Amino acid sequence: MKIGVITDIHSNIDALNAVLDEFDSLGIERIICSGDIIGIGPKPEETVKRIMLFKDNIECVRGNHDNYLVNGIPITFPNDEMMDYGEMEHHKWEHGKLSEESIEFIKSLPYTKTLKICGKTIYTAHYAIDQDNKYVKFTSNPSLDDLKMMFKNVEADIIVYGHKHAPSINHESNKWYINSGSLGCPADDINIARAGIIVVNEDCITYEKLNVHYDVKKVIENIKYIKYPDFKNILKYFYGIS
Repeated sequence: MKIGVITDIHSNIDALNAVLDEFDSLGIERIICSGDIIGIGPKPEETVKRIMLFKDNIECVRGNHDNYLVNGIPITFPNDEMMDYGEMEHHKWEHGKLSEESIEFIKSLPYTKTLKICGKTIYTAHYAIDQDNKYVKFTSNPSLDDLKMMFKNVEADIIVYGHKHAPSINHESNKWYINSGSLGCPADDINIARAGIIVVNEDCITYEKLNVHYDVKKVIENIKYIKYPDFKNILKYFYGIS
């Protein structure tokens, strides 16, 4: 089976559409999304609704940005989320753009999901979490040993995660740790939407990264036109525009 992998869409409908079109052309049979459907980008409602169209063919979990909608955002600074006031205002703006239907969909997403496909166990989470559904300490550029420790309580052949926007693929023998990289936040890879393809059968697992070109300038211009809260920092840190 060919499984499309996406993560950290971050309200970038243009990047999402480009990847979904590519998945369709490649005959992808199922999609796994490891969270952060919303946050950062200019089109939260359109992005959630697009994902909802695939409800019978997509497996989604909740990311930290999705969780801000469910469990709320900080109201003072400093805070445990290291979220400043500009970010707080951005999340308020974004949440106000979502329909009740989209809000209920985000609220319905679990923190983790485990699938059995072709005799293989696939575990999906936005990041490694503890027993209280709190994300463990963030590790940049995790090694295989780091990942073994982070997901030490997970028994699976494939662990799909996100959160760190740069891709990270690690495996030994036939156990895989896959972060396909942010689909919707290109940073310096300015014209790229990142995704991946897992091919699973009873004998083996293979992975192929997928970089899909799209018109990111259109997204940047849209952000500049809307001028929603904290947009200048968003362009700088997530779109590589200083």
